Amino acid sequence: MQKSDADNVNTSLDDYYASHRAPAIINGKLKIGRVFAEYKDKLFIIDGEDKKEHEYLIPKSKIDRYGDKEVYFNISESALKEFEI
Repeated sequence: MQKSDADNVNTSLDDYYASHRAPAIINGKLKIGRVFAEYKDKLFIIDGEDKKEHEYLIPKSKIDRYGDKEVYFNISESALKEFEI
């Protein structure tokens, strides 16, 4: 697969997960919110849809893998604060 093909696949996956409000997971098990939008090279994640408790802007480079309907990030719980907005 060429780089441009890979970029197109990643972009369509990001759009899919944002449009479906996919759960965002760190450490393989801790849900930190849901993916709400894609902004440039980052994903916008909100914890608490009704009462917004935390909002994060996490670079796509921190994505570890995509699950069936979840996005897994390679971020520790202590490092998560640096992405909070």
